[in-house]
Amino acid sequence: MIPLAGLLAACGMQSTRQMPVAESGPVALVVAGQTFTADLQNGPVLTISRETAFGNFEGKLAKDVAQQFCVSRDRMLEPQAFGHFKDGSWIFKGGCA
Repeated sequence: MIPLAGLLAACGMQSTRQMPVAESGPVALVVAGQTFTADLQNGPVLTISRETAFGNFEGKLAKDVAQQFCVSRDRMLEPQAFGHFKDGSWIFKGGCA
C-alpha cells in the first residue's frame, strides 16, 4: 500500500495542510521594548508570561505577544485561540496555526 504522501507526490500534487509548529519550550521574546516568555507545549498550548506578572486586564498585550511569537515561526496565532488568564500568565489553547 502506498502512503498518502507518496501517492500525492506520485500524482504531482502536494498536500496544502500545514504541519503544526513543534513544541518549543520557553523562548524569550522582546516586544515593544519588554521581554516576555513564550512557551509552546503539546496540545498545542501557548503560554505568554513575563517577569512581572500580567494583570487580568492585559489580554490584548498578551495576545499581541503571542501573535509575534507565531509570526516568528512563519505562522499566525490560531484564530479561535481565546486567551485565558491564570497565575499571572495568559494561555492560548490552539497555539500557532
